[in-house]
This record gives sequence, C-alpha cells and structure tokens, in this order.
Amino acid sequence: MVLAGGLRLGGGLVVDANGKVLGVSPGEIDIVVTGADSKAQGKHRVVVIAVTISPDEVTVPFYDKWLRSAHADTTAEPFNHWNEEGVIPKDCARCHSTPGYRDYIGADGSAADETDTDHATGTVIECTACHNDVALTLSHVIFPSGVEVDGLGPEARCMTCHQGRASSDTVDNDIADADVATPDTVSTDLGFLNIHYYAAGATLMAGRVRGGYQYDGQVYDWRFRHVPGVDTCVGCHDPHSLQLKFETCNQCHPGTHSKDDVKNIRMIASRGQDYDGDGDKQEGIYYELEGLKATLLADIRTYGEQHGGAICYESETYPYFFRDSDADGVCTAEEAVFANRYASWTARLVRAAYNFSAASKDPGAFAHNGKYMIQLVHDSIEDLNKGISTPRDLTAMIRNDVGHFNGAGEPARHWDADEEVSSGCSKCHGGSEGFRFFLDHGVGANVEEPDNGLDCATCHTNFTQFETVKVASVVFPSGVSVNTSEAGTDGICVTCHQGRESKKSVDAQLAAGGNGGFKNIHYLPAGATRYGADVHVGYEYAGKTYAGHPAGHAGGDNCTSCHNPVTTNHTFYVSDNIGYCATCHLGVTKPEDIRMPSNTTDWDGDGSGTESLKAELDGIAAALLRAMQASSNNKICYNENAYPYFFIDTDSDGECSAAEAISPNAFKTWGTGGLLPAAFNYQFYKKEPGAWAHNFKYMAQILIDGIEALGGDVSSFTRPQ
Repeated sequence: MVLAGGLRLGGGLVVDANGKVLGVSPGEIDIVVTGADSKAQGKHRVVVIAVTISPDEVTVPFYDKWLRSAHADTTAEPFNHWNEEGVIPKDCARCHSTPGYRDYIGADGSAADETDTDHATGTVIECTACHNDVALTLSHVIFPSGVEVDGLGPEARCMTCHQGRASSDTVDNDIADADVATPDTVSTDLGFLNIHYYAAGATLMAGRVRGGYQYDGQVYDWRFRHVPGVDTCVGCHDPHSLQLKFETCNQCHPGTHSKDDVKNIRMIASRGQDYDGDGDKQEGIYYELEGLKATLLADIRTYGEQHGGAICYESETYPYFFRDSDADGVCTAEEAVFANRYASWTARLVRAAYNFSAASKDPGAFAHNGKYMIQLVHDSIEDLNKGISTPRDLTAMIRNDVGHFNGAGEPARHWDADEEVSSGCSKCHGGSEGFRFFLDHGVGANVEEPDNGLDCATCHTNFTQFETVKVASVVFPSGVSVNTSEAGTDGICVTCHQGRESKKSVDAQLAAGGNGGFKNIHYLPAGATRYGADVHVGYEYAGKTYAGHPAGHAGGDNCTSCHNPVTTNHTFYVSDNIGYCATCHLGVTKPEDIRMPSNTTDWDGDGSGTESLKAELDGIAAALLRAMQASSNNKICYNENAYPYFFIDTDSDGECSAAEAISPNAFKTWGTGGLLPAAFNYQFYKKEPGAWAHNFKYMAQILIDGIEALGGDVSSFTRPQ
C-alpha cells in the first residue's frame, strides 16, 4: 500500500520507534491520498480485514516529534494517576486519555461538549485524538466560566483541555455558598480552589473567559493579541512536539534560542513600566511577574498569620498550601502532607491564593498573556492588603500599560459585551486587523475580537526592520483630504487622531433645528488641531480667519518629532521626551510649562503674560463655559468624565452633581443659536490636552470666537492673528 501523501487512521495502528507503520489492526480506517497525478485523491474509507504494511512503504507524519512530546509520555502522572482504579473518571478522561478526548468532542459518535462515560487507563494523547473528522473542524471551546468562544480554528483542539477547571465564577460561587459575614471571616466551608494545570487557554483568553479571579470594579485585558500569525497556540508552539518555534521568536526577539531566553523578552512599549516595583524596568516580563508573585506569597503568609494561622506553600505537593507549624515560611516534608493542609480560609485569602495558583500553574503565563496575569496578581496584592494590619505601600507597582497598549482601558474594552468592534470604530479600536482593513479599503469592517491595545502590525509592515506603514492621504470628518505622503508617519497618527465630528456635522444639526444629542468631537483629536483651518474640524465662525497647519517648529513639525517612539519607549508621551524639549526650552521639566519667554502676550486677559500656553487656553476655555451657562440661563453644566458631558443644571449652581451627571439628564435643548457650536469647541479643547502645543493659535481663536458669538465680552482677550 504505497501512498503519495499522508495516512490518517481511525483504528489501531502499529508503528516502530521511528513512526514507520508495521501494521493496521482490523477495523474501519480513513485513508487520505494526495498527489497531482493520482486519480484517487481525497479521503476514502475502507474496512480493513487484515493488512501488513512494509516499513519501507509509509511513515506516520511527525511521529518522531510527537514521541518526544509531553502528550506521548507514558510515564507521566497525568496518564498514570488512575492506574490503581483502572478507569479515569469521565470528568478527567477528556484530557487524560485519547478515548475520553474523542468522547468529549463527539468524535466517537456521542454528543459533543460532554464526556458520557468513564474511560480505561492506558492511553496518552495519541494521533487520533486530534486527527479525526470532528477535531479537524473543531472551532469552539466552552470554558469553566461557561463562556463559549467560537471561531478559534486549530487552537480549539488545544484549548479544549488547556483551559483549567475553575474560574472567577467558581470562586464567587464557593464564597457565596459559605455565606461568610466579612471577607476576613474564617470559615470551614471555604477551601483552596485550584485552577488546575497548564491552563494556557484561560490565560490567553484572559478577561473574556474569566479564568483568573477578577475583582469587582477592575477591568482586565481581553485575549492576548501578539502579531498576526503568532497569536495562536500553534503560531508559537509546534503542534506535535509542543516545543516553542524559536526561529519564529527570533524574527522580532533576536537571541531567543531557549526557554530561558524567552523569559528575557520584553517589548519596548513596556520598558517604562515597573510592574513589580523593584526598580528594574528592563527585566523580562517573566521576571516582573515572578516579582509580583513573590510579593503576593509574602502577603499571603502575613495575612495568614494575622487571621487563621501561619501558612506555607509547596508547589509540588497538592493542595500546595499547608499549615506552617514552625512559622518559618517554608513547607518542610513533614508539613507538606495532605493531613496538614491549610484549613483556615477566608474569602479574601481564597481569592488571592487562587490567583497565585493560576499564575504558577501555567509556566508560560508571562508569554500567553503576561499583562493579564500581572493585573490579577497586582489586584490580589491590593485586596489582600486591605486585610493586613500594616498594609504594603503599592505605589511603586504598575498595573496597566499606557496609551496604545493599555488593554484594560476603555478604548480597548468598550466593546466587550458585543464581542466585536463595530465597523465604525474598528479603524482605531480593532487592532492591526481593523486599522489595516481601513487603509486598504477606505471603510471599516466589524472585528470579531475587541482590541487588547494596539499590536505591532498596526503601524509596522515587518518585524525585522520595523518599517512603518505608508499612508498617503487622510480624510478628516469635514470631508477634507490632506496629503500626508511627505509627512513621515503623520498619516498613521492622524488617521485616528482626527476626531469623528466637525463644523460640518454641527451645521447639519443646526439646520435640522439644533435640539437633540450633543455632537461630540471624540477623543485626542490632535490631528484636527494640528491642521486647523486646513481641515475645518473645529467650529469656525463666518467672517473670521483661522490658523492652518503651523510650520517652522525648531524641534521638527511631525508628530514623532515630539512624540518620539524611540526615546519614549513607545509611550508617545512628550513627558518621556522632555530632555529633547529642554534643548530649546531651557529648564522645562514638564511639557505643560512651556512658553517662549520672548512672547509676553496676555491671551486670556488675566493679567499674566508669562504663564504657560496651556494656562492661557485654560483661562479662555473657562470663560467660554461661563458664557455658555449665561446663555442657557444657568441651565447647563459640564462633567468631563460622564457621557454625554453636558447636563441640565437643575439647581443652577454651575456644577454637575452626581445626580445630575446621568444620561437621562443630558442637555438637549441646544437651539439654533451659538450654544451648540460653543459646546462643540469647548469639548474639542477638553478632549485635546495637547492643543496648546499642536496649534495654540487655532484653538485660542475658536474658543474666543465662541464667547463672542454667545454675546460674551472678549475685550480683555487677545485673539491670535
């Protein structure tokens, strides 16, 4: 039996140590035949009565790799734990035997997503577990939280087992059942909860599936998004040997040849962050997580001593946490026995210990989703310290990334409930997939996985030289197109940092009667400020002239001249590039203080001609808000942290109280006068914190003109020309 391609068997298979097939036991088998000249191409099912195959005729593909993998280790505990019983319970069989796995996915003809029966011991994870008709089309996984993730592809075969056996929900349910009086009440109804082992899928899918314990009031990273093609299980791991594809790692992380090398990986965007507070901002994410884990374990011991008795941890002995009889912080062999397991649990301790275990039992957690694990451990430390008599100072520890890379921020997490980013938002919130689709097609597309912060492929075309995407032109909300082909990387930045509304849409609302929802420019619209009158995003009043794109800045006119990705470690914060600014702006320690000393104009009329440019604009903006309140008979107030920002000031005190700053109380009676345009420009300024630097003249002009249009006195202001 000579095959041009591969052999896939559903029955017994006899092979030698090199994977050569020696024989096939009787039964049904599937044969896949390939080859350009073969008329028999395709899959054929035959019934084998008796067959002997010469070792020279066919070899099982990848058999040698599989034989060296943990899946093939016949001596390992995961495949021998139930030897004395002779059967593996159905709750365990799905991941600890090939028949159990096939049963769970329905490859044996049974219902899918459940294991129907116990299964015999004696197998490992063999070829037929993953290579069968059902497994090859498997694309969904149901996690312990009950969350089902679909559209996975080949990694569904991995995550079916590598997902753990518990979740946030499990922990919360156990605590609720114990009905403890306080988080620090010791209860015999509480015990240690173990996520289980190698729960890489739960780490990867993170906040979406709630594998770790997620604290109320906190927001967590979603699925870890690496770069396209290297953001799945089989993107990083060889599916047969399970080994890391170091040659792939090396494309972006030179010098990565071993697991220890991987531990040193730290992307440039994280180099300004000291997650564990040890002062080292260059160490690999693995070591940041290890530092946090060490802190959490120390606090677990402190908390235990103060509430239920000394506790120690032994990573190799179940259930890992034991009574530390000599209170030395170490589990001796005599202490690390099941009969001495720690039993003085509180709700607070259960939560912290669960996350410590989750971070420890997935040895690749730092790579699978290091930021999610950092958040879990950080929150556990923070919560545990609420129950410690002398709390630890956590100010040196960092929980979240910054800006583009903050996967726990609202710009990334806003669409979690929908489980996809809508086409109108994916350009800037759909990671590289959404951004690149927009550049290619000029329109947005729904992106099924909400953004977890921007990945490298958003702005870069390769990961050897890290060349940047070329954006030749950008269309602003006003409909005006700007040529950015000669503006370096500005086209990338301005594609998103341009706002979503403009004078055009405000005028359209005025023409329709004015009343209704507020026209919100959107957030961080720096490009709209920078290009000013060239793109007409701000509300420009008839009969007035406005400043266009300023030129001649000594430090450079491009976005990255000041927001330098290299010197700021990709935070893009000008404050991280302040040394560059200080070359000309002598003595400046923060950007907001900048003002050229040669210009002493008192723009906002407060009597000072030396205050910072930001302070000048703050003064003008405050006057605009006062003019708006006067124009509305003191019936409007503003809260910059509550959408839609402008509310009815029911008590006319000029402030939005918590009861007033709610959506049902939104201000909508704008009318067709100057109130809506003024509010638009005021919000433009409030959501553009760098306006004083990007285009001071343009912003001052539209704010002052708004005051004048509302009938306010502008005689004390100096309008830039």
